[in-house]
Amino acid sequence: MVFTADGAPVHYHASCPALADLAAAAVRSGHREEAAVIVERCARALADNASPRLRALIGRARGLLADAGDAEPHFRAALADPVLEHWPFERAQTLLDLAEWLRRRRRVAEARPPLTEALEIFRRLGARPWIERARAESRAAGLDVTDSAPDALTGLSPQQRQIIGLAARGLTNREIGERLFLSPRTVGSHLYRSFPKLGITARSQLRDLIEGPLRPLPTGGPRE
Repeated sequence: MVFTADGAPVHYHASCPALADLAAAAVRSGHREEAAVIVERCARALADNASPRLRALIGRARGLLADAGDAEPHFRAALADPVLEHWPFERAQTLLDLAEWLRRRRRVAEARPPLTEALEIFRRLGARPWIERARAESRAAGLDVTDSAPDALTGLSPQQRQIIGLAARGLTNREIGERLFLSPRTVGSHLYRSFPKLGITARSQLRDLIEGPLRPLPTGGPRE
């Protein structure tokens, strides 16, 4: 819907950044040729005026749409510009695409480094569906993939772990404070300091991050 039937961008700014997602959807839905027309039309229209980010996205799109043996140079070109580091989600998507392409050609050892980097970025961003996709691909490549949650939790104090566990179960700051004899403000402060250590940015991510119940502290445990 971001391009017209003949491949013209619907919006001067929002359409072109969707090229890589369009290509990925086209490959999965059997519309590779139609998407390739749109990608190349946009690439010609942008020509030398494309930003480094758009060049990287076009490179990823071309890699996804390329014939089986011709994809690698496009993925490599998309990853070559350091500017993509300012767009970590897009960089991780391209790394995963490259790794999948390499593994399917039995170049497993070459696929492992981009897989590892992609998974780390997805975990840091809390991109749960992409974490699972990268983990599945990593296991297929023979990597020992473990959940980062236990390691992250060990960096928290016992009280912070208890607060995180209660918040993951859906309790509000006030409800947590009542259980632990803390003020809601203190609970919020613990959560604020804990999120970066867990690699998450939102309370809604806690339920997916925490697998299984955390062992509660005894009643009357440490207070602030």
